[in-house]
Amino acid sequence: MSRLDALQTFAAVVRARNFSTAAESLGVTPSAVSKQISALEERLGVRLLNRTTRSVSPTEAGQMFYQHCQHILESISEAEKLVTDFDDTPRGRLRITAMSNFGRRELGRMLTDFSDQYPDISFDLHISDRPLDIVKEGYDFALRIGSLDDSRLVAKPIAEQRIVICAAPAYLQRWGTPASLDEILNHRILLVSSAEYARVTWLKQFEKDHSFSLNQIERKLSVNDVDLVYEACLAGMGITGLPTYIADQHLQSGELVRLFPDVDIPVRTIKVVFPQNRYLANKSRAFLDFISDYFTNQP
Repeated sequence: MSRLDALQTFAAVVRARNFSTAAESLGVTPSAVSKQISALEERLGVRLLNRTTRSVSPTEAGQMFYQHCQHILESISEAEKLVTDFDDTPRGRLRITAMSNFGRRELGRMLTDFSDQYPDISFDLHISDRPLDIVKEGYDFALRIGSLDDSRLVAKPIAEQRIVICAAPAYLQRWGTPASLDEILNHRILLVSSAEYARVTWLKQFEKDHSFSLNQIERKLSVNDVDLVYEACLAGMGITGLPTYIADQHLQSGELVRLFPDVDIPVRTIKVVFPQNRYLANKSRAFLDFISDYFTNQP
């Protein structure tokens, strides 16, 4: 076993906190991983990992060693990227994670256009609203809404998320059309409860300026999925706030009716987030430039 193999194995175990998971990511058996770690500890003369029946965790010495391993492996990866990109042709595979609803509706079309321009680049696309450590999990880019508190990352604005309040004609025929926000108390409201990019409840900003509070509102449906709220709204279950990239086509077709068009709802910024590396591979630079221009030029 080479020293580089040992570093890669040790780093994989620390990230996974489990021998079996690390072994799967490396394409070897758990027993092989265990033997490599034992040999590494014997060679260094120090215990690097605390082992239990369910998981492993680095010792104080192990944590210090892991940080240095990460720097070494990142430097090797950077050197490989330099060689790979030597001919200046963007190629390779990009790993991207994106918010579920935005990803489903926007990225298929965008990646198709990108692939027409850069046919040698392919993608692993992960759709999830779960917050991910993109550095730890090896993603090149993430598409997010919200604050960025990780100093290891850079965020570049690419688009805006605008919210419209709407309901289906069938709902309005049955329950009436509210003429003002004060009449919201008499209606059925559909809310997204937990998705990070959608959970800024569109009603909260009206609380201070109107006589109702959120506690008084009948939440006919509260769910952690924007698509379910969207489908329930289309079916006539209640009133909700939807991003324009979901609602626009239905507003144009008449399947949804926009309510309170004069109400100013704050716009949120959609960002492309990526690790703050010293070197950005050609494939990553091509994607970053393309996605920045793409949504700027969209209607």
